[in-house]
Amino acid sequence: AVASVEQDALGRDLFQESDHCEVMTQPITKWYWAAKTTGSIPETVRRGMKFASTSPCGPVFLSLPTNTLREEATAAIWDQAKFDVPMRIRPDKDDIAKAARMLLEAKNPLMSVGDEASWCRASKELIELAELLGLPVTGQGGSLGFWSRPFPTRHPLYIGPQLRDMRYPGKVDVLLSLGNRYGERAAPGMQLISVRLDPTSLARGGPVDLGMVADVRLAAADLTAAIRELATPARLKEIAEERTARTRAYSAEMREFRQTIARENAQRTPASLERIGLELESALDKDTCYVCDVDSGKTIDPLLSFGGSDKQYIGTGPNVLGWGLAAAFGAKLARPDVPVVSVVGDGSFCFSGPQPLWTQSRYKAPIINIVLNNHSYNNERNRIWHYGGRQFQTGRDMTCYLGSPDVDYAKAAEAFGVEGEVVKEPDKLKGAIERAKRATADGRPYLLDIHTYRDGVGAASSWHPPYSVADLRQRKV
Repeated sequence: AVASVEQDALGRDLFQESDHCEVMTQPITKWYWAAKTTGSIPETVRRGMKFASTSPCGPVFLSLPTNTLREEATAAIWDQAKFDVPMRIRPDKDDIAKAARMLLEAKNPLMSVGDEASWCRASKELIELAELLGLPVTGQGGSLGFWSRPFPTRHPLYIGPQLRDMRYPGKVDVLLSLGNRYGERAAPGMQLISVRLDPTSLARGGPVDLGMVADVRLAAADLTAAIRELATPARLKEIAEERTARTRAYSAEMREFRQTIARENAQRTPASLERIGLELESALDKDTCYVCDVDSGKTIDPLLSFGGSDKQYIGTGPNVLGWGLAAAFGAKLARPDVPVVSVVGDGSFCFSGPQPLWTQSRYKAPIINIVLNNHSYNNERNRIWHYGGRQFQTGRDMTCYLGSPDVDYAKAAEAFGVEGEVVKEPDKLKGAIERAKRATADGRPYLLDIHTYRDGVGAASSWHPPYSVADLRQRKV
């Protein structure tokens, strides 16, 4: 909610007046509105809270003209609970029965869980359903990512983010998509069951064989019950044991593969992302809230345990960058007794600027801020050069190299009253993380500027356009 200009200033180009400021928020909000009178403010705020908190949840923008804030009025004040709209929608019984039969008859099914499962607090029900049929479990993958981890990442049935072509489990015949926004991209010959509360993303990008608008937690519980009714315990055990054994073996193989790569890169200088991941997994408490605002740093994620009784993950979506430092402050404000770690890239830090560090310092928010500093928009360069254009052909990075001058993010933090240090050697990581933990235990924020390597095509190049504004001058002014 913002205090906007007086209503009689609208359209007159007065101080801080702009046309249609509420409408500008439409693409990124669930609802926007401007209070018309002082008496309408309580209703406007009440309605905004109702829209924001009703699933599917989303941000609301409210404009309160300053003249309405100065005036007095009489208005009814209601208990907000009277406007809560229950959205725990139970799925249709016939649809659940059909879905249960599809899963029982499937030869190679896959369960994919999305962020809506986190909203519905469905972790327990998802685990029970997966274990009942030995279903391999994945989550939204690719560049889209998913901002939470509704299924424990160390569970033996979890096989990692869902990708277009997956070596395991191979050709899927039935995909059960629970709470995914982009789960409708079915492969040829695959049946898709898609369950979401948000109907706008059901069957949006492609056809579904069975779609249900329902609460993911209730749908998972009802599906588990329906499967138990349709099959004997002996049959369910036979189905689950074979699949679970295969998936457990694959998950163990992949964990060992990641650990092997991490060990091979452990002494790499500057520090490898894998080494950073190992150090964080060893040092962070199990109840840590891990706020990840870095694309290339997602190499770290598989080395850390999230979900269930382990760390909470809050990650980035497909269209945003630069929110991590501020979001970490919000997480700490909401849960002051939980350790909070913010992990951003140097590019993300530059997107947002250091302003959130001032807020952390002013309000004594004990947050560990980690900047993964590879002096580059690394993934952006990889994506740009992937097209094979002139930058790739000439080996010249026109936009993504962030060195020269090198930014000292620890000094930037110091300017805002936040202690920090630069870490350039992998063997210094453990001590640096411990110092950061001690600072936050004492009630102070801390920043680690960790130098890491660039990877991908063109990673070794530090070339950048040799452009000088000073050379354009006719006079030395």
